Amino acid sequence: MNLKIKLTMTEKEKVEKTIKYLNKTYGWELYKTENEFCHWDAQSANIIVELKFRKDFYIDKYLQVDKFLSLLMAADFYDRMLYYIVIDEEVSIFNLRDLKDELLKSKIHIQKVPYSTEFKDRTKKVDKYFYILEPKHKTKL
Repeated sequence: MNLKIKLTMTEKEKVEKTIKYLNKTYGWELYKTENEFCHWDAQSANIIVELKFRKDFYIDKYLQVDKFLSLLMAADFYDRMLYYIVIDEEVSIFNLRDLKDELLKSKIHIQKVPYSTEFKDRTKKVDKYFYILEPKHKTKL
């Protein structure tokens, strides 16, 4: 089964379609988180999943440092696996608990970017801090 995400889909539709794909492909039994303030998109009894949808494809994927740390704390607290999944031309899955030590010791990259892509005013830019996830970091399931 291939995952086809259309640019015209809403964020909610993208998340729901991706959850169905992951459940069918990997048997994860994920469901969408209902709390809008939750730091992740989907979960099951033993998994936390954060989804990132990109319209452009890049070989290396970026993971915001603050997002990584908040997800890591939740995964440690709830004792769950933690997957960061980037959907662009392909589905790239990263097990962040397995990558924890390597990422925490790796270089943090700083880039000037819009504060949020959700707001219309994208002219004001701020420094954001990222880890780089390379193809070698992908999880093989």
